[in-house]
Amino acid sequence: MLKVRLLLASLLATALWLPLSLQTTSAIYCYPGDPPAVYNACVAYNGGIGQQVNNQNQLNSIQSQINDAVAQIYALDSLIASLKTQIDAQKALIAQTQKAIDDLSAKIRFGESALIQLKAHVSVREQLLNERLRYIDSHGGLNYVQLVLTSSSMNQLLDRMVGAQQVAASDKRLLNDLEQMHAQVAQANSDLDVQRGQVTALLQQQKATEADLEKNLATQNAAVVAEQKLQAALNDKYAAVQAERAAIDANVAKLAQQYDAAAVKAGGGNGVFEWPIPTCGFGCITQGFGCSSFYLEVYDPGCPYPHKIHTGIDIAAPYGTEIVAADTGVAYLYPGSVGYGNLLVIIHGNGYATYYGHLSRYAPGLSSGEVVPRGTTVAFEGSTGWSTGPHLHFEIRYGGVYKNPCIWLGC
Repeated sequence: MLKVRLLLASLLATALWLPLSLQTTSAIYCYPGDPPAVYNACVAYNGGIGQQVNNQNQLNSIQSQINDAVAQIYALDSLIASLKTQIDAQKALIAQTQKAIDDLSAKIRFGESALIQLKAHVSVREQLLNERLRYIDSHGGLNYVQLVLTSSSMNQLLDRMVGAQQVAASDKRLLNDLEQMHAQVAQANSDLDVQRGQVTALLQQQKATEADLEKNLATQNAAVVAEQKLQAALNDKYAAVQAERAAIDANVAKLAQQYDAAAVKAGGGNGVFEWPIPTCGFGCITQGFGCSSFYLEVYDPGCPYPHKIHTGIDIAAPYGTEIVAADTGVAYLYPGSVGYGNLLVIIHGNGYATYYGHLSRYAPGLSSGEVVPRGTTVAFEGSTGWSTGPHLHFEIRYGGVYKNPCIWLGC
């Protein structure tokens, strides 16, 4: 198993020499024999490798295939968040692997120290054995017949026999001890080889992870730079949209004063509104009023990043669906605006006004300054201006300030 482990480590090391342009982020082999913390971190890292493999390709795809700058920003935000998760996992794996390397290195140092002491002890025992062998060689082996013949009494004979047996037992113990010590030295060397092999493999894994981390950091940096460039390019468009909105709102404020009396006289301005698309109810709302992530919305510091607010509700019915006046009032047309597209504003009186954006067209014959009764068809749903698909952007303003239409509509 160690040979297989080292072979895999060597293959990983070889892969690191490939040019970066030819390398693809790949899963790391997780060896079950590694320390549990490293093995578990490795498995967790590989669990998310599927998303990581195509990070650079995903960035290239975003930049080349998505023409809408705002859509590119959203896609880049998602990619950057994904890369952050992967980078955090890689950093955690690197830290845990380094700790395992440090722990194994410490064990190797202690093992090498213990092995030195064990070898010294073996050397002492071998010296004793050599001295014993030299003595036997010079004096001859134990002769039990001579012991009997040279003993002066039975007690002396017994003493000599016991002493001879003790010498033989001591020699046997010495040989057994040396045999065990040599086995311990061999096992210690084997254990150290295994630990050194683990360190080598972990170092190769560490290099592979660090290489992947560097690629992810580079991709993340490229994504951030690309997003910053897109945002800079959109600044002019954003400024144009907001300037246009401000001009429309200023014009509507003047119109409110001009047409207020006429709207109230016609029956508007009572603060009661009907649903602007009778054939498509509350279930057709695709975006409500409130904080938004859309880059070109109105700035609102009370909202989280990017600090934008959706000033109305979006109602998605089929393209060309009839739109009716939510209340009686005086109509004013703003065709071809940048943000709203074809926009209709109806002044209802008593401070109330409604906005209808992204229209495909206005009702035949409708003109600015015309009084439109409540429930009258005034326009048709479309996708003009900053729109990603057919829908009506509907606002209720009171005193020139956008409010949540659902307060009045009950949605």
